[in-house]
Amino acid sequence: MLTLLEQIDKGTLWRIPGGIHPPEHKTLSNQSKISRLPLADHYLIPVPGVGENCTLAVKVGDTVTKGQPLTLGEGFRHLPVHAPVSGKVVAIEERASNHASALPVLTCVIENDHQEKWIESVHAPLSLEQVAEMDNDAIIRRIQSAGIAGLGGAAFPTHIKLKPVSEIELLIINGVECEPYITSDDKLMQESCDEIVRGIEIVHQLLSPKRIIVAIEDNKPEAIEQMGHALNRSQLPSHCARVSKIPTLYPSGGEKQLIQILTGQEVPSGAIPANLGILVQNVGTAYSIAQAVYRNMPLVERVVTLTGQNIAKPGNYWVPIGTPVEHLLEVGQFRGDANAPVIIGGPMMGYMLPNVAAPITKGTNCVLMPSEQEVAPPSPEQPCIRCGECAQACPAQLLPQQLFWHAKAQEYDKAASYNLRDCIECGCCSYVCPSDIPLVEYYRVAKSALRQEAEEKKQAELAKQRFDSRTLRLEQEKLAREEKAKQAAERRKAQMTGSDKDAVAAAMARIQAKKAAEAQASAGATTEQPQDKVAAAIARAKAKKAAQKASSETETETTEQPASQVTGADNSESAALSQKEKVAAAIARAKAKKAAQDTSDTTEASQAPAQQGAETAPLSQKEKVAAAIARAKAKKAAQAGSNEQQTATVEHSDEPVERSGKPVKPSESQSASTDDAEGTEKADAAAAKKAKIAAAVANAKAKKAQQAGSGLEPKAEAATDAEPAKAVQVQAEAIDNAEANSPEAIKKAKIAAAVAKAKARKTHQAGSGDEPKAEVTTDAEPAKAAPVQAEAIDDAEANSPEAIKKAKIAAAVAKAKAKKAAQANASDEQLAPSESQTDIEDFADTEDFADTSSPEAIKKAKIAAAVAKAKAKKQAKAEAETPNNEHKD
Repeated sequence: MLTLLEQIDKGTLWRIPGGIHPPEHKTLSNQSKISRLPLADHYLIPVPGVGENCTLAVKVGDTVTKGQPLTLGEGFRHLPVHAPVSGKVVAIEERASNHASALPVLTCVIENDHQEKWIESVHAPLSLEQVAEMDNDAIIRRIQSAGIAGLGGAAFPTHIKLKPVSEIELLIINGVECEPYITSDDKLMQESCDEIVRGIEIVHQLLSPKRIIVAIEDNKPEAIEQMGHALNRSQLPSHCARVSKIPTLYPSGGEKQLIQILTGQEVPSGAIPANLGILVQNVGTAYSIAQAVYRNMPLVERVVTLTGQNIAKPGNYWVPIGTPVEHLLEVGQFRGDANAPVIIGGPMMGYMLPNVAAPITKGTNCVLMPSEQEVAPPSPEQPCIRCGECAQACPAQLLPQQLFWHAKAQEYDKAASYNLRDCIECGCCSYVCPSDIPLVEYYRVAKSALRQEAEEKKQAELAKQRFDSRTLRLEQEKLAREEKAKQAAERRKAQMTGSDKDAVAAAMARIQAKKAAEAQASAGATTEQPQDKVAAAIARAKAKKAAQKASSETETETTEQPASQVTGADNSESAALSQKEKVAAAIARAKAKKAAQDTSDTTEASQAPAQQGAETAPLSQKEKVAAAIARAKAKKAAQAGSNEQQTATVEHSDEPVERSGKPVKPSESQSASTDDAEGTEKADAAAAKKAKIAAAVANAKAKKAQQAGSGLEPKAEAATDAEPAKAVQVQAEAIDNAEANSPEAIKKAKIAAAVAKAKARKTHQAGSGDEPKAEVTTDAEPAKAAPVQAEAIDDAEANSPEAIKKAKIAAAVAKAKAKKAAQANASDEQLAPSESQTDIEDFADTEDFADTSSPEAIKKAKIAAAVAKAKAKKQAKAEAETPNNEHKD
């Protein structure tokens, strides 16, 4: 079995699937030689790579020479562009691009000076020996600096293609030119075959392939002949290079299709011919390689076919890169109107140019200006009828129908899954479609979207890499700083003295202690906060319950007291209460006092946990408000209970005598006075002031009585009889009011009352100078008893309950002595002692039922003493009046 190279040597060819035979229309432009057109005034050189892999080498206002580089770049993929003419850079701005979209692209505008001054680096052609002595890198550098790209239409950088990663066994020079109307390669092979062969020799020197094939369609006999002679004249091995004539079939000029025709091998999807050891170059590219290596001439012009029935001078012309298309239409005598189509490329793979101001680029090989007879106007798109003609005509063996559906639905990922990237955009499917569907246009849009998506993904990946690099760099810098700081700390530690170390250790200890205290405080506050809330709630509940209990007991006592009064009123024959009723009343009052004390103790006990919690941890605002409300409610409840009890006491004291008009016994008077004193205990600070006022009133009345003594003695005596009783009453009121205030105010009130009584006695004695000495003694004894009583009460307030009881007994003894002295001078001595004795016994009996340890017992003692003194004085007055009456008789 023959090897591949043996089959190639025998001229074996293979068929490709699909393909069409459109009308050629090549005779319009291949009848004349390649010529030159008049130069334009302005040239537009696109520089799209600026900012990505290159920079501008010129600026506005610079003067450039022909062949001077306009961009500079360092990367291997950089492909420079050059000035096609000499002149001046007048603008660097965005202009319409040579693309179906006519999107603006950065463009350098050069004004032509028509001097055609070349750059100095361009020299005379080198000899074959000089070129043979050049190394591959120098050749690649010359090709790259010349800016040579694939002139077959793809415009891929040639220097990259000439440095493959794998070994090349077969070099194919593509001279097929299967596109209708285009004849630029045909005429170039006919007229410059030797230059093309020199370029092939340079490529052979770089790659050293085993075989070289120049592929030409059989419809170009002259080019086949010329290239054959040129190969025979070349330095290439005779058995290495040959010309292969292939059948005319569109698109046999495609790279993958040409490889399949010549070798029978298919390039895998997503792969390149270099993976199979094959390299394909265009004949125009080979010509440019020879110019760059031999003369160091950059790619500044190329052969362009101007054809179509709408141009008067069709043909092939050397056109500088950057020439505006409108200039070519002008010099070629374009005969179409403004709506006439201008197609860049052939009718199959070309595209309609929307703006004729766009320039000629390195990949522009043809400008087609067809008439309406050549190219029909675009027909409206019809629905696909699923005929399958597109699939049969596809040379890449794709499914154009599936690709169309996904591309139209913008499902580009699904279209890519059907190998959309393998489409060569040959246009065979659109050509054979009976529904006039522009399939290739849909595929181009889908490819553009996929390229944009891939570019965005690439940029995102690069950004991620930059971010990762930055993160790594920052981490390394951080570690370096930490290491540097650690070393500096170690140096400082080594230089540190003992005292410095102690200071540092102390500071660290303080910091740790502070942190521990803060942590403990936060933990304690978090733990005790719920307990504070519970304690406050319990305190509020206990206070409310105690207030309710005190209120209910007070109401019960109030109810019992009017009942006892009604009973006493009905039994008018009996003026005094029984012993049992006294005992019951005293017990009720003791219970009420005890309940009030329990309420106060409960409130204080309920507030104690809250205060203790507040001392431990500060209460929140809500807890403070709740505690204050609880205290206010407890105080209000206690005040309400005392007010109700005071009201009941006043009702009892309003009726001192019974309905029969008889005086109430001392026990009843004492009970009423005791109830009144219980209501007075809750008075405010104004009670002391009232006591002082009462004492002042008593003094005023005493002075008034003294002044009146100089007049009628009976009136004075009557006043004198009334004044002691009033003084005693004033003293009782002063003592009761002072009870709710400070001890000093109480003592002052007592002294004032005693002084008032003494003055009253002195006035009485002065008014009745002829009274017996016994009367004076009788009058003086109560005055002495009053200070004794005040001193006894003062001492009792400052001592224990036993001292209080002794004080009460001393006061009673003093009163008894005073009464006894008065009784010795009276005629009816037996009545007064019995009454005094009855008073003392009633006083003692009442005091036995009272609680001697409470403030109530003290107040009762005061009242009893005052009542006893009042009675003694009254009796003394009665005894004094009896002798006077007898004397008058």
